[in-house]
Amino acid sequence: MRRDVQAVILILVGGAVLRISIGDTFLNYVKDVMKPFLIASGVVLVVLGVLALVDVLRHGRDDDEETPHDEPHEHDDGHGHAHGPRAAWLLLVPVLAIFLIAPPALGAYAAARDTTNAIQPRVAAAPPLPPGDPVTVTVSDYVGRAVWDEGRSLEGRNVQMTGFVTPNPEGGWWLSRLALACCAADALASKIQVLDAPDLPANTWVTVTGTWVPGGGTKSDTAIPLLQVSDLVEVPQPKNPYE
Repeated sequence: MRRDVQAVILILVGGAVLRISIGDTFLNYVKDVMKPFLIASGVVLVVLGVLALVDVLRHGRDDDEETPHDEPHEHDDGHGHAHGPRAAWLLLVPVLAIFLIAPPALGAYAAARDTTNAIQPRVAAAPPLPPGDPVTVTVSDYVGRAVWDEGRSLEGRNVQMTGFVTPNPEGGWWLSRLALACCAADALASKIQVLDAPDLPANTWVTVTGTWVPGGGTKSDTAIPLLQVSDLVEVPQPKNPYE
């Protein structure tokens, strides 16, 4: 690959990283704590690309681009030497994808295919819920309390959660939310089967208020607890779609 092509690719990749990290788009792919590292990486890539491009413009192309054209073996194939630079430009495809069609956050498709729903906590007994009526909890917190604490800390309390709709193949839908350890590649889904809720399209974001009811299984990482819905409101996708 020619050095000028390398320099341009470095600049474009760095620019793409900066584009998604300066705003909130990066939250679709990694945790918020990664923002300063992304910005630093993007700046380094752009600076390296600019320096390389300046060097190319000042000193010309690599020596291998100046190979004499009078050697017979250089021309024994009428089509071969153009493929290298052409293939190099394919590296720009993911960059163009970020600039033109930034992929959205993971949603119902990923949640439906995650069979692990309730990661066992280190402490079996969940602490009491804080005051509030309803009390706001995360989807994963509700799942953990319902499955591993068998709903003891949820009994008799109104809870409120925000998540997205994931259709249940057996009927109804799950209130879902994905959590990241580092990036979207390691996302884990938490799902709750909602009861007495209207049908909604997949990936619709909602804030749900309701109460815990027994059912859905306990003491298993595949258990999906239940929620009796008393109120439901459609909401925009949060700035950070992950927990």
